[in-house]
Amino acid sequence: MNQTLFNKLIEPGPRLPWIKDWLLNEVWSCDRYSNSSRIDFLHKGEEEINRFESLISSAAGRIYDELFSTTDPTKRLLNALSDSGTAVVVFDGLSIREIPIILTLAGKSGLKVSNVDSSLAALPSETVDFIERELPCGRIGPSQLQGRKELKGKGISAIYHQNYGLALSGEYEGSPLLVWSSFPDLTYRDSGAKFENHFENIHVLFETAWVNTVQQIKGKKRIIVTSDHGYIFFGSGMDFPRTSSSEQKELNDYFGNDRNVSLSEKPHPPKSDDVFIDTVHNVAMIKGRVKTKSTGDAASRLYKHGGLSLMEMVTPWIEIQCV
Repeated sequence: MNQTLFNKLIEPGPRLPWIKDWLLNEVWSCDRYSNSSRIDFLHKGEEEINRFESLISSAAGRIYDELFSTTDPTKRLLNALSDSGTAVVVFDGLSIREIPIILTLAGKSGLKVSNVDSSLAALPSETVDFIERELPCGRIGPSQLQGRKELKGKGISAIYHQNYGLALSGEYEGSPLLVWSSFPDLTYRDSGAKFENHFENIHVLFETAWVNTVQQIKGKKRIIVTSDHGYIFFGSGMDFPRTSSSEQKELNDYFGNDRNVSLSEKPHPPKSDDVFIDTVHNVAMIKGRVKTKSTGDAASRLYKHGGLSLMEMVTPWIEIQCV
């Protein structure tokens, strides 16, 4: 960590705004992306964030409270979808490390990017919780959004785009449009998520997903590309075991393969600095980049979400002007 970053960390006042700026303009910058191999880009960025989060988890835990803060109203989906000239494309599970890919694809498509920013996932960083926070539909899955009367009643057309290999289709003329793509989240469920080069594979697939979603949208003045949550990458040395062996076992036993657990199902979480208790949503979450050593197929995956870390919580918010 450089001295400037450390000095900002020990200053009073909100820290999340400049942390977001650091993530977007330094860690996952387009310059770094252009001058690195894709794997080096992934490794260097995640290593820097791991060092930074290791420090804040130990000495500046209030930052995690800031991740719990109210979302900027200008980045609420329902507010954005009040304009019939706007389309919102939610790429499920897209992280801020993919922002350079988005900007590259926008350039290739001849689209003008007017704003590169970030937003926040819901707590916990799961899809159904994001939908409940952003839309008047409750805790439902994205495949259930299409045809919901709560959205139709507000004049919003919703399309669930399950197969990124097929072109977007549906009626939305004269209505605000919400497109929910299952990409790239669906790719994290297969065997490729066990390997670091999954990040490379996403590049190849993303262009197909982009052409079949964003480039298919017609008649809109503005397209917003965003996500419901990000992913944390647990490559070698990119997690921080801050607990004793007994505490680690308690975390393993309580969380298993997950990064959050409902307190109604397991009301007695471990008493650990690595656990964040959200009494509003009645959930316990793993804080920072602590990795549980669980068993089974899911335990071998290097990419995970559902907890309270920068890479899970800070999400892309890209605005594109179409005319």
